[in-house]
Amino acid sequence: MRKKLNNIMPYLYSTPFFILIFLFMLCPFVLNIGISFTNYSMNGRELKFVGIKNYGDVLSNPGTWSAIRLTVIFIIGCVGLTMLLGMFYAVVMTFKIKGNILIKAFILMPWIIPESVTAYVWKWLFSSDTGMVYYLLEKAGFIADGTSFFFDGVLAMAMVIMANVWRTAPFVAVMTYAKLSAVPDSYIEAAKMDGANALQAFRYIKLPWIRPILSRCTMLLFVWSFNSFSIIYILTNGGPAGATTTLPYLIRQSGFQNFNFAQATALSVIALVMILLCFAVFRGGTAVWNMCRKEAAL
Repeated sequence: MRKKLNNIMPYLYSTPFFILIFLFMLCPFVLNIGISFTNYSMNGRELKFVGIKNYGDVLSNPGTWSAIRLTVIFIIGCVGLTMLLGMFYAVVMTFKIKGNILIKAFILMPWIIPESVTAYVWKWLFSSDTGMVYYLLEKAGFIADGTSFFFDGVLAMAMVIMANVWRTAPFVAVMTYAKLSAVPDSYIEAAKMDGANALQAFRYIKLPWIRPILSRCTMLLFVWSFNSFSIIYILTNGGPAGATTTLPYLIRQSGFQNFNFAQATALSVIALVMILLCFAVFRGGTAVWNMCRKEAAL
């Protein structure tokens, strides 16, 4: 009896966790898919099953394809620039110079600040009325008088991307710095004895060493960028004229402005399918890359 009890005890300890997962993740997920096949909204209509009508309406709407295109632009800009800036931060953090602790604190500060605070700070700094950075750029002649970072479509998208990059780059820096700190000194010393300079040592030793963590950071940044909402909502509110309306923001508009929850859930399912397809492509590309490397090594 005691042996049987010991065998089931781990499952009993995990039961509260699985109950919470079922109630707050699995049930809403299934309910979301179910609602996408109905006409559920807040206009008092009788709830009916409409099949794939919501998906047809959503996919035939030019605004959906515009939001998908802007989402792709936002993700590519955020992930690419965040990885580059995060790696640069990580390399700077490895320098053994005076004041290195202050440099690390300055680099990590944006990650500590809440996302909403980041958005309000960037909105204040680049405001055409009271923005300090805006004033300096205008006086230096980098921007013309009357330029607005939030009323021009291209500039507005650039602003939300840069604000998101500024906030998330420290995460990549911390992860990369931890991996760089674990590079064996013997590898670097052997490279120096063979005549390699610092750039070659980084390219042929450190970069392959940190590649696994860079791959994981890329996946996380992809998901975070895809789901990013607060920065866009606070900085541009999806404007101007929908120039920063990404897919998550469009879902919010459908559900909480138009109160068409059926179409909002359909958009959510489409977003989920997009994420799964991107992960499948990423994993497939990684597998092919690793296979090619192994064959080249042989």
